[in-house]
Amino acid sequence: MSIVLVCDGALEQYSCHRFADAWRQAGRRCLVVGPAIAGELPLPHRPCDLSLHPKELLGSTVLEHANAIGLFLRNPADIEAITTGYRALRRSQGLWTAPIFSGPLIPLAGDDLIDAFLRRLNCDLMIVSGDDQLKQLEAMASLWPAELSKPQIMATGFWFPTTPPAPPSPKPLLVALLQSGIPTHIGAKEQLIRLLKRWAREQSEWTVVLQPDHPWSSTPTLDTDNTSDPTNVVEAAPEQMLGLLRRCTACLSVSSPWSLVAMMGGRIPVVVGDYGIQAEQQTTSFFGCGAMHRLRDLGGLHKLQELPLVNQGWLEAMGGSIQNGPARLLVALDNLGQGSTAP
Repeated sequence: MSIVLVCDGALEQYSCHRFADAWRQAGRRCLVVGPAIAGELPLPHRPCDLSLHPKELLGSTVLEHANAIGLFLRNPADIEAITTGYRALRRSQGLWTAPIFSGPLIPLAGDDLIDAFLRRLNCDLMIVSGDDQLKQLEAMASLWPAELSKPQIMATGFWFPTTPPAPPSPKPLLVALLQSGIPTHIGAKEQLIRLLKRWAREQSEWTVVLQPDHPWSSTPTLDTDNTSDPTNVVEAAPEQMLGLLRRCTACLSVSSPWSLVAMMGGRIPVVVGDYGIQAEQQTTSFFGCGAMHRLRDLGGLHKLQELPLVNQGWLEAMGGSIQNGPARLLVALDNLGQGSTAP
């Protein structure tokens, strides 16, 4: 069985490589396809097996011998366009079509989850992270007319592998995950960085790492000309994010999905609650995590170690209880392949 995984973002490529590695160990052939990603990367650099932009996919021969196709693209419209174009092309040639699967990879909730589902109605299978999202979608879809086509849904756990907890850093370490465009308020990210610098200046025994959770340019986050910047605030080096999250004392973020790595490792999570539960801040999926705090209530780095760990029930429902996601998905793809669509 040949499985083609198409992706176009750093998180998506990381997840597709994880699926492919697991399936190759099971004796399956896999091909990860996607464009090169520009900039410094927070994750270990690993190029796709085939460098190709998703919009060039239908004009190539990549999908000709695929038995299953995974589409993990940041723009859901691209998923629909490739799915529709692939099926039309195959049927015009009198050929059967391979099952197509997709999913948002990260946990979603509420309207975001529903939107992700509606944008993948033409797929054969949609994956979600945890049982909580699965139950929400199954409850919604159960009310739909039987003749309305919809994908199968299954939970496959988080997109990153769960590893045994690593020894914590001997010196208190805060990893601040900086997101692209979040918080959305003008100047809010800069204000957050200034606050972290002040906290670091007051607590010199701590180290604060400013870690982008996305590809970034070489433009520094810190003002290198400002000699008043505390020496214990540092910018993250490329490809080091996962290691930092697994050995930090605490992890601070507005809504970065990568904070789940720290949560799974038993680290202290700080989900910045100053911006509320809002879709535009991507904080809706963190409702119930038990780790949302207002910055003004924390009082400094020395207070972080007094904070509770994540709500374990919430973490498991989001996907933390599932440890065999790639194997689950492979079984589902085998079952779908047995009923592949005839021309």
